Amino acid sequence: MNKERARGAQRSAEEVLAIHDVVVRYGYVIDDRAWDRIDEVFTHDAVVDYRDQGTNPPSGVAPIVGRDEIEHYFRDVFTHPYQHMIVNHQIEDVSDDEVIVRSKALCPMPGRVIVDLEYHDVVVRTPVGWRVRHKSVKRYNRDPSPWAAEQLAVWKSRGAHVV
Repeated sequence: MNKERARGAQRSAEEVLAIHDVVVRYGYVIDDRAWDRIDEVFTHDAVVDYRDQGTNPPSGVAPIVGRDEIEHYFRDVFTHPYQHMIVNHQIEDVSDDEVIVRSKALCPMPGRVIVDLEYHDVVVRTPVGWRVRHKSVKRYNRDPSPWAAEQLAVWKSRGAHVV
């Protein structure tokens, strides 16, 4: 690990843009239902943890492990927002080949619901570019939503394990 980088040295603009690109690409792959492009976002051993990390203990859908399982959940289990608006990226260097990216997300849902989240992505350099190795979320607005309760029931009926 480059200790100077870990203390906050600057990455090149090209590298920062490549990291931002993979974080934003996640939203486009989901919104376009482009499941054949999921490998452009996640490593083969990625983990997606949609439990709300803002609660103690975290609650929601159990972590999904591996790109094939992530694709299955995204394609066959989850319902999705109309679109993802992923903004305000903050990069924290871990090493030359790993960063943590915090991003704000606003996701319009049916019923005039806007889900507001913070994504926490561990992004790593791979031979094919930067990819997400671990994705987790924190919700800000925890007001009960009839739509969200309905979707959780749908996800459970499709095989989602909820904790």
